[in-house]
Amino acid sequence: MLRLAVLRLLESYFRHRWLYLLPIVLLTILGGVYIVTAKPEYRARGVVYVQQETLLSSLTAVAPDGFTWMTAADASASQLNELLQTDSFVRAIIMETDLEENMNMGRDAVVETILKVRESVWAQSIGSNQMLITASSENAEIAYQLVNAVVENHIQWQVNASRQDSVAAQEFFADLIEKYQQDLETTQQELDDYLILHPEPVRGDRPETEVLAISRLQSKVDLATNRYSSALDKEEEARLALAQTESVIRQTYFLIDAPSLPEDTETSKKDLAITLAIFMVAGGVLSVIGVVGGALIDRTFRFPSDVEHLLELPVLTSISAPPRERRKRRKSKEAAVAKPAEVMDVDTAVELKDRVAV
Repeated sequence: MLRLAVLRLLESYFRHRWLYLLPIVLLTILGGVYIVTAKPEYRARGVVYVQQETLLSSLTAVAPDGFTWMTAADASASQLNELLQTDSFVRAIIMETDLEENMNMGRDAVVETILKVRESVWAQSIGSNQMLITASSENAEIAYQLVNAVVENHIQWQVNASRQDSVAAQEFFADLIEKYQQDLETTQQELDDYLILHPEPVRGDRPETEVLAISRLQSKVDLATNRYSSALDKEEEARLALAQTESVIRQTYFLIDAPSLPEDTETSKKDLAITLAIFMVAGGVLSVIGVVGGALIDRTFRFPSDVEHLLELPVLTSISAPPRERRKRRKSKEAAVAKPAEVMDVDTAVELKDRVAV
């Protein structure tokens, strides 16, 4: 059975061998065209160091299963990749590159530019505290600008996120200060009005009722004063935190390896050879599929073993075809006998002989 399968495969291949070689040739040509027309790809890279100690509470988190810890670099890279999915963050990156010119060419150009930048930039962790930011582009200058813009905008986003807490706290205490100041003025006025209505007697002591009333009003004034002073202190702390936010964030995230302008493309000769080999292998796979498919579809009895295996009948005899060379010789002899040009050559010779005799 194996011998029959091999024979049928060989017969299927040699019957249309040029047709089966066509996919290999076409895909090889297509691979060559792809390599020649492929656009260059430049990549720029930058490494950002993330301080784990100061971000332990915000960046280090426990995974849902409770067993795996996320490092500061992993959390920062994940956060940056999520920010790259937002149009506002990508738009801020584009503003700092030469791609900003495309943003004035219509809606389609804007959408295409945002999608292209989103696909060209990514972040990954290369340790517990180091985050690698990579940008690729057909233009080396654009790739360099993208990495710088991503680093700066990511740090600025962290600053803005931290500033929001400080701004909210400052606004909250500012409102409290205004309210507490009004309460303090009100209670102080009540005390002053009571003292005006009940002046201290010239002789003797105040009555017990006046002493208790004055003591109660003074307690209200002291409480309002303490609340007002505490709100002032908290507002001042929020203001200081707001002023220190940017410096703290820039100490938390700082650039170790600044990106450099790429000089060589990422595509090497080895990659080009692998690409061409993939096209050739794909063509070979198509050729093999064609040979196997042709052998399976063809139900013609071409070998004696076909009759034995498919019909289960004995083969009494078989007539072999004449060799190819014998057929060629026979055809050439038949063509020579039937060729009228030879008769013309004989007549011409007789005529020439008669002329010479005369």
